Amino acid sequence: MTDPILSEDIDDKADESATSKLRAFEDAVFGKDAPRINGAVERGIGSPYARMTDHQKVHYAALERLVAAEKAVADASAAHAKAHADHAAAEKAALAAEEAAAESE
Repeated sequence: MTDPILSEDIDDKADESATSKLRAFEDAVFGKDAPRINGAVERGIGSPYARMTDHQKVHYAALERLVAAEKAVADASAAHAKAHADHAAAEKAALAAEEAAAESE
């Protein structure tokens, strides 16, 4: 018996976020009404998570790493944009200070 979620090519949806891919996997494997604790699927003994096959657990772990990596990229992009904005502001302030110093001489 083939698990449909394992044979589905999730990567065909390049515009879909990692979080969306993880949620689609959870909905397919656990059901849309799976018990959640702070948004995460419950993992205790007897939970749907505990009943996953080894292949499903590997797939799930890979999706969780993808979510974490996507968040790290987004955070790094935001920090990069902030660094550019800070640099531009510092450059503008330095130029203004240089001009003010030249005028006072």
